[in-house]
Amino acid sequence: MPEIRFTADTHPELIRQVKVWLESAEAERSAADVVDASADLTKDALRIIAASAPAAIADNDLVRGLTEMGYRATDLTRDRLLAGLDGLAAVTDGRLVKRVGESGAKAAYEMNSNVAKQLLKSILGG
Repeated sequence: MPEIRFTADTHPELIRQVKVWLESAEAERSAADVVDASADLTKDALRIIAASAPAAIADNDLVRGLTEMGYRATDLTRDRLLAGLDGLAAVTDGRLVKRVGESGAKAAYEMNSNVAKQLLKSILGG
C-alpha cells in the first residue's frame, strides 16, 4: 500500500510540507480523490497527535477512545461527502460533477474543471 510520510520539527513546517505535496498533485484530481486524501490526512494527523502524547496519556483508555472516535467521524464524513457527490451528480445530470467509474463501494467522480480549480484553491487557502 502506498504511504506518504512528512517529517518536521514544527507544526507550521509540517503544514508547509503538506501544502507543497497537495500542490504537486495532479491538477485534474477527481472530487472523490480529494475527499479520500483529506480523510487520510485527517487520520494521519490523529495518529501523529496520539503518538506524540506522553506514554501515560497515550496509553489511557479515554485517549484511545477519543482517537478511535476521530477515525470513525472521519470515515463517516468521507462517506457522507461521497454520497453528496453522488446526489449532486444525479441532480445536475452530470453538468457539475459526474460519476466516471466505480471500484467496489468507492465511486470516482469527474468535476467540471473550473469548479475543481476553485475547490482546490479553497482547500489550499490560495
